[in-house]
Amino acid sequence: MNNIFICPRTHKDLFKQKEGLNNAEGILYPYLIIDNQYSRIPNFVNSSIDDSSLASAEDYIDDSSVDKYRNFVSWLFETFNEDETEFRKSLVNRLKLSPGDKVLVTGCGLGDDIPPILDQIGLLGEVHVNDLSSKMVLSTYHRFHRTDINILYSVCDAGCLPYRDDFFDAAIHFGGINLFSDIEQSILEMERVVKVGGKVVFGDEGIAPWLKKTEYGLIAINNNNLWALESPIEFLPRNAVNVNLTWVLGNCFYLIDFEISNVGPYMNLDVKHKGSRGGTMRTRYYGQLEGVSAQSKDFVLRDAKKKKISVHEWLENFITKVKDIK
Repeated sequence: MNNIFICPRTHKDLFKQKEGLNNAEGILYPYLIIDNQYSRIPNFVNSSIDDSSLASAEDYIDDSSVDKYRNFVSWLFETFNEDETEFRKSLVNRLKLSPGDKVLVTGCGLGDDIPPILDQIGLLGEVHVNDLSSKMVLSTYHRFHRTDINILYSVCDAGCLPYRDDFFDAAIHFGGINLFSDIEQSILEMERVVKVGGKVVFGDEGIAPWLKKTEYGLIAINNNNLWALESPIEFLPRNAVNVNLTWVLGNCFYLIDFEISNVGPYMNLDVKHKGSRGGTMRTRYYGQLEGVSAQSKDFVLRDAKKKKISVHEWLENFITKVKDIK
């Protein structure tokens, strides 16, 4: 049995075969071929199941994609007068990593975020990298493959990750999420596979709102219409805490980071309000009743004031009396 990957469709165990990984239903996720031999890099995009939404994922990736991507990245950092190495370090620093951590890099591109991650997690840690494009994954593999580095590779859809719940200490993605087929699902998948207390960091093109209608913003958007996109912060999971939304690279890229909580943000719903209305946040929300006439409302307000109690207390007292009579 394979203890690293699970079936991205069923979330069940996979079993090692010479050609790849099989799930219990007999679906094969084939290994990539490297130097005419089976590697240990499973391809979860092209499998023996007929799934046109995944099987066609490579259609828009041609042989020059890697060079085009590298040229774009070089242009990008020169344009914004940023040192790429220092920028990548600043991204990874947001993950708050420790030696031995297990980190996911989803949509890895050419693996530019891997070096600063390795610096922080050391040889006892693990970096799991994946991309929708096997060409990107293979380029990253050839760039970093050394026996003394624990990097594990896969080809997969970011919205359908082949990992168990709570598998990683942190997850990172930068550049590409705007083009994911399901952005919300991809964010939820990163949240699913990261442990409670772990961090998720992701970002992509999206110029800061206050710049969009300025000449600066219009020039940027004219060059790349993806810079007109909004950050997908509304897609964060309910249990995201310590959320930060910032803009980087000339304020043309949004960057979101958050921590995974097992309960989400905290509010005490039972703190009593002072004043004529009274009650709590809980009673005001869950205890709403049908509207009454203006005359009835006026009577309750006057009588509560006369008795020097809140409207909440007046209603509770009245309802209790009625219940006792019955």
